[in-house]
Amino acid sequence: MDNETVAAVLKEAQRFWLKWRDRVPARDSEQWDELSSEAGMIKQKHGTWMIRKWEGPTPTMEEEPVAAPIVNWFMDELEARERAAYGKEKRNA
Repeated sequence: MDNETVAAVLKEAQRFWLKWRDRVPARDSEQWDELSSEAGMIKQKHGTWMIRKWEGPTPTMEEEPVAAPIVNWFMDELEARERAAYGKEKRNA
């Protein structure tokens, strides 16, 4: 993966986060569907990358998620904020 590809993944994830972090919609709204769709598009676009891993004496090629871990982490945080904002649970952080 070259530097431009890494930068593209991070920029898209950051744009997604900046767009939704302070205006989390209710989960049963059309905006939540839009939010989820945007997350899915980022994960699909930058979903996996073939990498070489050493397992034993020889390297093997495997697909590894690229954008999914960070986008899923953002989604977890947005879901927690949605629950807190709409009174579904108390938040510690």
